[in-house]
Amino acid sequence: MRYEQIEIYLRNYYPNLWKKLLSLHHTYKNLISQKIAENCHSYSLDEVAEHVVDFVDAMPKDIIQGFALMSLSYDEIREKQRILGKRLTRKSNLLRRNFRRYLDIPLEDDEFQLSFDKDKLDFEKSYIIVPDSDDSKNGLSANDVKIFNQRKKYAVNHSIAEHLDDFAINFLQYVGLFLSLTLESEFHNCDYETAKNEISKRWKKIKRILKNKDILLLGMSVLELQKDETPHYHIQLYVAPEHREFLESVILKEFSNEQDRKENAIKDIWEAFGLIKYCLKDSNKSDTYVSFIGLQRDIKARYNSVFNGNKYKDLSDWRISKSYKRMRENKPNGMILLLIRGFSNERLNLLSARHPDFYYLKTDIQKIQVMYLYCIHFREFKNLISDKKNIYTSMRTYKIINKNNDIYNYVPCWVYVYQECIGMNFYFWECVKSRGQPPPSEDGKSLFNRNRINNIRHFSRLAQKSHIERTRCGIL
Repeated sequence: MRYEQIEIYLRNYYPNLWKKLLSLHHTYKNLISQKIAENCHSYSLDEVAEHVVDFVDAMPKDIIQGFALMSLSYDEIREKQRILGKRLTRKSNLLRRNFRRYLDIPLEDDEFQLSFDKDKLDFEKSYIIVPDSDDSKNGLSANDVKIFNQRKKYAVNHSIAEHLDDFAINFLQYVGLFLSLTLESEFHNCDYETAKNEISKRWKKIKRILKNKDILLLGMSVLELQKDETPHYHIQLYVAPEHREFLESVILKEFSNEQDRKENAIKDIWEAFGLIKYCLKDSNKSDTYVSFIGLQRDIKARYNSVFNGNKYKDLSDWRISKSYKRMRENKPNGMILLLIRGFSNERLNLLSARHPDFYYLKTDIQKIQVMYLYCIHFREFKNLISDKKNIYTSMRTYKIINKNNDIYNYVPCWVYVYQECIGMNFYFWECVKSRGQPPPSEDGKSLFNRNRINNIRHFSRLAQKSHIERTRCGIL
């Protein structure tokens, strides 16, 4: 049944309601009429009209007040946005979603929404941002820029999730869980904001309870829409094995509807890369929200800035340089999150500091990993396992040039307190771009033999330090 069949009856007997529906698009008027006719199982125009009146009167006020806005086409929305100076596209989409949820109809049956999205896409493709030098009508469109930003955003989220998995599994030796959290059936017919606030409130409560118990959580949460446009969570979560049972009990207490489907709601992570792709499959949609658990709030901006080689807040140039090199390897590496201070828990960030905090480390293997990180970051070896006095020894690599055949070799060497004992007398080598003190001014204190000055080309300040007997360092 179409709305035109009962419109005359409504205008004569319910003029106020008829005026309310006047601004509503005819597509939605017909959806209301068809839905009422199916539910009441009647072909009487008078009876269907009476049920339409009751149905519309029971609608939330914000939907009724938004009839005019949700019925505007995309071109009309753009014109109104230009006049008012406000962005109305998202608000109109939200009104249409709540209307569909109230009528309990899928997105595929909303012809007006599909037409709205198509018009928006056509406009973005036709709007040229960077014109072609040969043809001004062609070039980089708004849709091209949008797709590029979406891919960039996806790549950042995917990389951070991979690094987080590597750190939690291979460094902290945590267990991985995949959570699928949904709401009860009563929240599938309410407005979108109510359902979103409810599921977000429950998840925040779970994190707050675990934080009060001093239980560290790491992972990624993705809030997306189900087929009926009800929000639900996909969560990639890592926790210590001894805390898993308590975590599951807290989750099932807050999401009691998941008790019957516990095996599907809480699963073990066997293949992290496939899981990350599954969680981020809809991340380009405007109603999908990706956030990270246990990381800094600005982790995406922090990671993206370092990836592009730019400075960022509290990060030193040395940290940025080391992180940048490892990011370019395109491999999961939890060390990157430590170097960019990406964790919200400062005790984890201190693992890459001068004085590490071993609160979350239990085994010697984890301490060895910190030692490796310490060597890479500070170019020093520090014994973190033995209780004996730590030995600090700088490790540097010098670029050595062979005079005869110009072969480049990278020679690792141990450089002691005053960088003595660099034996230059017996080899036709030179040190290039090495660090050291300014050359001495007195004669007779040069490291190299002046009688062989023609055979040794020397430009390094390191090799020009004052000469001390090589027997002191055990060379001769």
